[in-house]
Amino acid sequence: MKTSLRLDVRALRFFVSVAEKGSLSAAAAELGVTQSALSQTVMQIEDILGAKVVDRSKRPLKLTAAGIALARHARTIVDEMDQLIAQVREADLANRPEVRLGMIDSYAATVGPLVIKDVTLNASQVVLWAGLAFSQSSALMQRQVDLIVTSDPMDDVDKLVRRALFTEPFVVVLPKSQTERFCKSGLATLACELPLIRFSTRSHFGAITERYLRRCSIAAPRHLEIDTSDVVLSMVAGDLGWAITTPLVLMQTRAYLKDVTVIPIKGPALTRTIYQVSREGEYLETTEYLYQASRRILESTIFPDIRAALPWLGPQLHLN
Repeated sequence: MKTSLRLDVRALRFFVSVAEKGSLSAAAAELGVTQSALSQTVMQIEDILGAKVVDRSKRPLKLTAAGIALARHARTIVDEMDQLIAQVREADLANRPEVRLGMIDSYAATVGPLVIKDVTLNASQVVLWAGLAFSQSSALMQRQVDLIVTSDPMDDVDKLVRRALFTEPFVVVLPKSQTERFCKSGLATLACELPLIRFSTRSHFGAITERYLRRCSIAAPRHLEIDTSDVVLSMVAGDLGWAITTPLVLMQTRAYLKDVTVIPIKGPALTRTIYQVSREGEYLETTEYLYQASRRILESTIFPDIRAALPWLGPQLHLN
């Protein structure tokens, strides 16, 4: 009895492949193991059973009578084990929570895929809303999502948990053709000499930059006002004007980086902080997991990409 228990499912799976392929080399290729390892497994099976299951004197490989009987029953055992594993995994997924997330576009397009991939290991279903900050805030308040990643901390709303993820500086983006002329210019000069391509003031992002320009007493004529980051950057790349944006947004629209020049804002610092916001007392384990996963992904993957493109940023880009 002790000997027979050593005949595990892995060994049976290996033997079934040998029997079906009729070749050790073909079975090894299918299983992703070496031919030597497969041959050793077959010999171990023979040692356990006390009977030859393969006739090694024949080419191509032939099964003995014992081997034929083993192959027939082993296939049933392997199939039943596969079904058992699938049923257990399905039951596990059914007990995992559905996670409903909201993310601002720049975060969803850059950090989002990596976070979602991580979350799917611990949730039966992930629902993602991506869009402007105000739409994420509204979705959280209406309980359409359980957690949001946003630049708006919603300070005027009670019973929310706000956890800062990271802070990034705003930067100036110029058409490549205007680099030499304006790379050392301040915002006032740029506003006088080139059209400002604005992010829509309907967005939290656009509202931040408009307040900043007013504080700096800079009046830029309204030529273009756009909701989406990729269109803003395409306009700058097309030599239609300049824009104020952030490194994360640049990573979202990195296809245009070759056609623009990115320089620091010359004047008072302007930054934004990205927060994870959730309702107080709800989904505590999930929100903690997402917060830690997001920070890990930012530090290991996103920040290195940004710093490679904008090495002068230094400590201006940092986790909170």
